[in-house]
Amino acid sequence: MDHVVHQRRKRRLLVSTDLPTVLTAVRRRNSVTFKLLFIGVLVVLLQIPLILINELRQERSKHREAATAPVVTRVEAANPLAPSGTEAAAVPVSAAAEGYRMAERALKHGILVITLVFAAFFLFETLADLRLHAVHYGLVGAALCLFYLAFLALGEVLPPGWAFVGAALASSLLITLYGVSILRSVGRATLIALLLTGEYSVLYVVLRMEDYALLAGTASLFVALAGLMFFTRKVDWFAQEAGKP
Repeated sequence: MDHVVHQRRKRRLLVSTDLPTVLTAVRRRNSVTFKLLFIGVLVVLLQIPLILINELRQERSKHREAATAPVVTRVEAANPLAPSGTEAAAVPVSAAAEGYRMAERALKHGILVITLVFAAFFLFETLADLRLHAVHYGLVGAALCLFYLAFLALGEVLPPGWAFVGAALASSLLITLYGVSILRSVGRATLIALLLTGEYSVLYVVLRMEDYALLAGTASLFVALAGLMFFTRKVDWFAQEAGKP
């Protein structure tokens, strides 16, 4: 009888001792999967501020059109035989309208830009054995969303091209400086800066070349996917899930 009781106590002790180890192994095994799911959910959630920015764009575009229409009408009525005056009054209106249209098209590509940047941070986290918190991804996503708000704001006072460059520089600089800290390397942050430069350059080309926008965007996605496949071709994902290097 004592022997049976002893065996039961021994089994309970082994279970209680192995339970933390088992839970740790389960967490490690699912950490990569959970992180990918989290990134996917965060990308979807970040569409909410982009939708709000687009609504702000529509509202300001309508207000600007309503405010500038009487000015153009008065110029035409005062001097109907002088089209140069009308053109001078319409130039700021047309530049602002072009900026609003570019901002609208840029917002449509927001999910791709955010996904590619998050994929780069996830690769650094996996390949360089780093640990990035959910807050890190959230702040980087916020900086990416601010690009579109800055583009919209600068487009009201600057030509669309300069507004795009200014917003891209501000967002890229913010993410790069933050990347130096969370990626623990200037070289890794420099690669992020090069990625952002390439993304915004391709996005600018896509926005300017409407006839070839789909072709340029598709080619860029093929290049991004090829780079992702190349850098992860030797990664043992089963080892990553098991918590091994």
